[in-house]
Amino acid sequence: MIRKAMILAGGEGTRLRPLTYNLPKPLVYINNLPSIEYIIKFLYHYGIREFAINVSYKADMVSEYAETVFKKKFNNANLFVLKEENLSGTAGPVKKMRDFFGNDDFIVIGCDDIFDFDLDVIIDRHVRDCAVATIGLFKVNDPSEYGVASIDENNNILAFQEKPKSNPISYLANTGVYVFSYRIFDYILSSEYYDFGTQVFNNLLVDGVKFLGFDVSKYPKFLGSAYWIDIGNMDNYFRANRELAILKHPFIESKIVKSGNALVVLDEGVEIGEGTILDGIVVIGRGSNVSGFIKDSIIWPNTYLSNSYIVDSVVIGGVGKLAAV
Repeated sequence: MIRKAMILAGGEGTRLRPLTYNLPKPLVYINNLPSIEYIIKFLYHYGIREFAINVSYKADMVSEYAETVFKKKFNNANLFVLKEENLSGTAGPVKKMRDFFGNDDFIVIGCDDIFDFDLDVIIDRHVRDCAVATIGLFKVNDPSEYGVASIDENNNILAFQEKPKSNPISYLANTGVYVFSYRIFDYILSSEYYDFGTQVFNNLLVDGVKFLGFDVSKYPKFLGSAYWIDIGNMDNYFRANRELAILKHPFIESKIVKSGNALVVLDEGVEIGEGTILDGIVVIGRGSNVSGFIKDSIIWPNTYLSNSYIVDSVVIGGVGKLAAV
């Protein structure tokens, strides 16, 4: 059984600004939950109890989360925070955690990814074939925004292509969900700066070792169909909030209620003023007090809105500040 996993969260989340002016990317709210919790809850279900995460930007906030919220929610589990002064790519932080993983197989996942598919599909084949690396792939209609991989009939990865604008080698996008043998460290040649997509995976292909990829879009787990989204930009951030609410994702802890023409994700301690009109998909965070007209918007916790008109926005509340995106 795989017991350890690392979540990659080293970046500043520039594509999610101004949301990440307030919070580091792993703690940005998706339906009133820090986005990282969708990953942690998923892996916890599969028996993962030892977690690591690398952070640089607002690292102290992630450490505080690890010492408070994480410890309260996830029994018998640990979250180690690797604070990096200088970013070291996607593979460099994993190399730094060599002693943490020991000689066991382990999982690496990017914190931008929210997904639903049966992880056992790739774990079982990875273990059975003694693979060095096995990655989850997801069939997409437009591969131009992703790294894509081609595979043969035995799921061996043949080639990678980064964000093809034309003539893609496949429509199977790299999900950023990886299962590794400890032998992967032989192919991460530096902890200073090294990347999986452009360096490590090429090293595996050149050496001809067992390197597998699976189209996980065929294997749902908690939802009716498999799901994967990269929430690293504002368009996908909105999309993830809407889709997960409609799907009533089981990890969401807030109530999901129908109110007139609106589907509302409603956290605890929310007050909605008399005469308020809600429309579309509306998310309202813990301790917020709102009134007015709100449509297709996300209201973060502890936000006060009086006689407001909010459409297609994220509203970031807090003491002494209020910003609509």
